[in-house]
Amino acid sequence: MKVVSIFSKFREQSLESILAGCVRKDAQCQRMLFDRCAPKILTTCRRYEMQGLDAQDILQETFINVFAKIEQYNPQKAAIETWINRIAIHIALKSLNKKQHPWVELERIADVPDVHEPDANEWDDWSEEQILAKIQELPPGYRAVFNLYVIDEFSHAEIAETLGISVQTSKSQLFKAKAMLRQKLTAPKKNLKYALF
Repeated sequence: MKVVSIFSKFREQSLESILAGCVRKDAQCQRMLFDRCAPKILTTCRRYEMQGLDAQDILQETFINVFAKIEQYNPQKAAIETWINRIAIHIALKSLNKKQHPWVELERIADVPDVHEPDANEWDDWSEEQILAKIQELPPGYRAVFNLYVIDEFSHAEIAETLGISVQTSKSQLFKAKAMLRQKLTAPKKNLKYALF
């Protein structure tokens, strides 16, 4: 029982004291922040993962950056998870851009319409893992724009600035990504279990 009480003391530390410890480069506080935030951030990293770009590597580089820049974190502007998530996204995109340049200017569309969104319960029988697997099948440029706009809530202007593409290219790639993903998710799920393992 004594052992449990020793460890529970560390679990009860407030986020503020953990962050203060990280600023002091306290390894134990860094570990606590990592343990607290890494599972959610790994999900983000997995969305940007592709051949030659591993989610665990993105996660590791993210936390190296977090601990190097922790003094810059402002709790008045964002939650710590949001701040770390943004760092992870930028690292993933930087790595992606080093590997290739998937931002091909697609045919010009004056005003790209939104794809019809599915009914709320249309994809209820798909698990989060299955949807993630289908997002992973999108071409890298489509996937990056889809993740940034739909999941990470960047605007097209922010995406264009982040990726070094035009707003029109961002809109075009999102349009194509949504159409392709909708097609994948409305197709029968046969053989999906084999594709996931």
